[in-house]
Amino acid sequence: MIYEHAYISINPNEADAFEGAFASARHHLESAPGCGSVDLIRSIDLPDTYLLRVGWGRIEDHLEVFPGTNNARSFGEAVAGYFQENPLVVHFPA
Repeated sequence: MIYEHAYISINPNEADAFEGAFASARHHLESAPGCGSVDLIRSIDLPDTYLLRVGWGRIEDHLEVFPGTNNARSFGEAVAGYFQENPLVVHFPA
């Protein structure tokens, strides 16, 4: 198992809308092949920053399998419009 950490920056005035969009779309991540867990955490220090932490069975599940799925397209359509910039994505071992 590996963990994807995606640091997401949004307009803090859109936090409620972003969180609602994420809640509606999280099933696209949770049902993706190889996905084992999904957590979205808002920073205490930086109100415009979120950590999306996704557990994947293998790094290939995230980098090779997921991007070509309808799950990825639907999730991106739901939340990417809130991003102020491309998220910083870093992978960690379990």
